[in-house]
Amino acid sequence: MHEAMEAARELQEQGIDAEVINIHTIKPIDAQAIIKSVQKTRAVVTAENHNVIGGLGSAVCEVLAKSCVAPVEMVGIQDVFGEVGMMDYLSKRFGLEAHNIIEATHTVIKRKK
Repeated sequence: MHEAMEAARELQEQGIDAEVINIHTIKPIDAQAIIKSVQKTRAVVTAENHNVIGGLGSAVCEVLAKSCVAPVEMVGIQDVFGEVGMMDYLSKRFGLEAHNIIEATHTVIKRKK
């Protein structure tokens, strides 16, 4: 959440009003919160300290597939084996930092136009 909130603050400075939702469980997933947000923003960036395959990004895409169409970018571990180490190293190594979320946000904004 810290990286997502930092990204939202930096995006706000760039004139982008990002909505951050803390989806703390994948099962059950808060489909109503996701749908409500997508109806406002028309785009999604998921960020998770997990593999994007079978994680939050996949769960959000399942919700969207049943409800509404929107471009999605997933920030998370990109289908590679995990490593053990200090959190700051791992966040940088796997692209889980605020600047990665910001980059994904700019990408998804371009795709929704």
